[in-house]
Amino acid sequence: MSTLSVGDLANTFQLRRLSVSLKTDLTKLGQELATGRKTDLGATLSGDFGPVAAIERSISALNAYRTANTEAAHFLEVAQTSLDHVQTTGRDLTSGLLAASGARDRTMIEASAEDARQKFDSVVSKLNASAAGRTVFSGAATDGPALAGGEDMLAALSASVAGAATAGDVIAAVDAWFGVGGGFESFGYLGSQTALGPMAIADGETLGFQLRADSPEIRETLKGLAFAGLVAEGALPGDVAQQAELFSHAALHLINADSDLTNLRAGIGTAQGRVEAAQVRNASEASAHDLALGALVLADPYETATALQAVQSQIETLYTVTARIAGLRFTDYMR
Repeated sequence: MSTLSVGDLANTFQLRRLSVSLKTDLTKLGQELATGRKTDLGATLSGDFGPVAAIERSISALNAYRTANTEAAHFLEVAQTSLDHVQTTGRDLTSGLLAASGARDRTMIEASAEDARQKFDSVVSKLNASAAGRTVFSGAATDGPALAGGEDMLAALSASVAGAATAGDVIAAVDAWFGVGGGFESFGYLGSQTALGPMAIADGETLGFQLRADSPEIRETLKGLAFAGLVAEGALPGDVAQQAELFSHAALHLINADSDLTNLRAGIGTAQGRVEAAQVRNASEASAHDLALGALVLADPYETATALQAVQSQIETLYTVTARIAGLRFTDYMR
């Protein structure tokens, strides 16, 4: 029976090649265990990277929507908080105006007028609020304030009611100033007449925000505050009866405007609900895509660790065999 033998030199090369192969496997498995990703995706995917590219593109888009949703949620929260302040301020002032109007006391009227002037300025400041560098109530012109300063607007209003002798005269002048073509449009409102562009919150879904500081609802609230604040600016000087009548009108005006503000806030609340729903859907889709991508490119930790241990054992065995072969001597067989 004939046998095949391998020479010493060929055997050395064969052991060396096996050692290099095992070390390569050891390095690859170690890298997969450390990174959690398969090192040879080409072999794993049989050269078809299309599914991985599609999933990664979807994940990238969902990450962009996540950022957009965060910005939209913050934008709406600022709008909601600002309108809450406007509405609360109007409600707080109304009770004081009614009390001062009923008492017809000069001291109460002066104190309420000063309070109204401060609240007007505070409301204007809130309506100039910004979110992430964008002014909320200025329409498309998000890089500047929505309204002129409260003091400046009251000064302009004060000039328009100069010489008014009755509460009715003041009311007519203020109505004209806040009306179409009045001082509010030419001087008070600084934003754009174009609404803010729609915000993308999900694939194929956008959210519009039409509310601006020149909306009728906000104008009416500002007007109600201005009626009372103008007394602190010197309107109807010394005529307590007419000032009290103006206060009564301002209080009723604010009461009527309050329901409109409630409707505005309800609309913003609906928009906030849409953003939250989109966030949940996008997060769910992102999780599904992550799982799908993981199934294609991630290495199983248990399988990788088992294979790594097996390769380590093979290398140890190879070293043992190599050492024994290297230690063989012809003289050992001659004894």
